[in-house]
Amino acid sequence: MARLERTDRFFGYYPATVAVITVQTPGARNLMSAGWHSAVSMHPPMYGVAVGPERATHPLLREAGRFAVNFLPFEFSREIQGAGVYSYHDGRDKFDRLGLKVYSGALDTLILEEAYLAYEIDQVQFVPFGDHDWVVGEVRQVHYHPEAFEDFKLTGEVAAVYLGRATYQELQGEVRTHPPELFRDAE
Repeated sequence: MARLERTDRFFGYYPATVAVITVQTPGARNLMSAGWHSAVSMHPPMYGVAVGPERATHPLLREAGRFAVNFLPFEFSREIQGAGVYSYHDGRDKFDRLGLKVYSGALDTLILEEAYLAYEIDQVQFVPFGDHDWVVGEVRQVHYHPEAFEDFKLTGEVAAVYLGRATYQELQGEVRTHPPELFRDAE
């Protein structure tokens, strides 16, 4: 196995999905793609996303105190990537620029119409970690398209899987399920 001496160039934490974070304040709205995101608790349900303080979305998240985490299907991989490449700082509305339509969620967050799954997050906290802040809050509402799920499991052909370096793949092929009872020792 090769070894990389410079840890500032570490990689390999993909494949993963990339979420699209939406936020609005009384005077602004924005979206960004986020490769670093995760559920962090079931009770209460909490979700977090890593956001660099230099990003235009960061102060909007602080002001709003709530946001939405949207998951777009593979056919929107260009829009997912564009949400991270285009900047709010250039003065153009990224929703319009990418042709993404929204509706207002229960918490007045912006839910992408094209998303197969979206979480509305409230009571946001900021925890600094290196060059990013972990922005975490409680999941208050879940929006989903039932046809994208089977028994609350995502169907494989829906997700846009990010491989790194602006490359996305659609999940296809064999699916294996390994339920926990297979690993319980017989007594």
